[in-house]
Amino acid sequence: MISCTNGPTMGALWWSRRRQSYWSERGVPTPPSLPFVGSIWPVMTGRKSFAQHLYDIADHFREHGYCGMYSGVQRTLLVFDPEMAKQILCKDFGSFHDRGFPTSDSDPLSQHLISLSGSKWRNLRNRLSPTFTSGKLKLMFPLMRDVGDQLNATMAKEAHKAGGEVVHSKEAQKADGEVDLSALLHRYTVDMIGSIAFGINCNCLVDENAEFLAMSRGVFTTTPAQFLRFMLMAIHPKLGSLLPFKLVFSKVHRFFLDLMRSTVEHREKHEVVRNDFVDIMMQARDKDHGDPDNNIALTTEVMAAQGFIFFVAGLDNVSNTVAYVVHRMAQDPALQQRVADEVLAVINKHAGEVTYEGLKEMDLVDRVLQEGLRLWSPGGLAMRKCNKTTMVGDVLVEKDTNVMIVSHCMHKNPAIFPDPERFDPERHTAEARQQRHPYAFIPFGEGPRVCLAERFALLEMKLALVMLVRDFEFARGPRFEASPAVDTKAFFPRPVNGFLVRVQNRG
Repeated sequence: MISCTNGPTMGALWWSRRRQSYWSERGVPTPPSLPFVGSIWPVMTGRKSFAQHLYDIADHFREHGYCGMYSGVQRTLLVFDPEMAKQILCKDFGSFHDRGFPTSDSDPLSQHLISLSGSKWRNLRNRLSPTFTSGKLKLMFPLMRDVGDQLNATMAKEAHKAGGEVVHSKEAQKADGEVDLSALLHRYTVDMIGSIAFGINCNCLVDENAEFLAMSRGVFTTTPAQFLRFMLMAIHPKLGSLLPFKLVFSKVHRFFLDLMRSTVEHREKHEVVRNDFVDIMMQARDKDHGDPDNNIALTTEVMAAQGFIFFVAGLDNVSNTVAYVVHRMAQDPALQQRVADEVLAVINKHAGEVTYEGLKEMDLVDRVLQEGLRLWSPGGLAMRKCNKTTMVGDVLVEKDTNVMIVSHCMHKNPAIFPDPERFDPERHTAEARQQRHPYAFIPFGEGPRVCLAERFALLEMKLALVMLVRDFEFARGPRFEASPAVDTKAFFPRPVNGFLVRVQNRG
């Protein structure tokens, strides 16, 4: 009996080790790996988040600019050299045009731009690319400003209760007048995306028990089934089909599909025009009829998938980046005052109103947010799948190799950004940008698959920061954490205890 079991076990072990010798045989540096698990065992045991683990690996091999690793027995090339990143994301895009994520017609919410590949991705991208032009954003801005006004109204009510300090909130309350800004900004972002992506008033800033807010918690609360699905996909993408999205996120899946169906039906019945994402998708859908080149129809399910990924990709990234920036300004009163001076001066110039044109004039606000994106790096990974064997730098990347651009590692490279942990908006002046490689700082990715909603996300962040700084001051409180601990089970960086600051009405 022992010999019968030992044979297959030893055979499987040999096979695993053989697969995991790929990089060493080609002279590519790689971290230690375990049979069948590969290099991701700290993630599987919950010791590190996926993003942090890849950053630590990349940081260890920083001088090389790249290294190999294994997700299970899958080979992956980590890249953190700006020139190699440029080659993969742009110059040789034809060899790396897909992300390698699985999609399925039976899993409707998987049919979104981030996961789609080949001609389906290209076709849908072309139809949705007009969504976030400057002209479209300007039309959306009144809707966005309404949410910004509600953000400050909610904050002001809390501040009034304590005579200038925010102290009462089921979700954001902490001791001694401190507030978790990430919780409040989470509600702001849900309301913003609900308005722009689905055309509804979510009321999350007014009602902490709103249904849309509950759904957002369902997406970002990591359950054992969700964690298992992520680990299966990390070992091999096709294993994710064992736990399809619509099964693991059944309530969320039904919610978003039903929401898009009801929204589209209501607009068609009542001829509603709202200048938002849903309108643009409906217009693109109507132009599809009779066009034989459209190999992915903009059905209600496909539209729901785009709204869903808009929601998922933008929620934590936007809310926590703004919260992080405010958290850093609470440590630097002089910088906070400079930002407030710019905000108030521009608002006064525009008759006391927060306008689309006025936001474009706020250069320091832009640079502060860019520095927040550099240090917090919510989108610190860009994933690609090699579909054609290509020489990248001095590495031969063979077909079917997974590639990850670890942009977070470039963002904290001391050779590019001296004293990288220091918060310094001057790194993002026009002169400073000209002196570094254009791919050294890519918070939204780059090339043809750059984030479609980059302009919208930046405008959303800028509006939130401007509204908050206009009316409130932020300072350290007794429970302030200079370096908040990050949730090890979250894919995107997320602070365990939030971003705690003391908030007062601006004098």
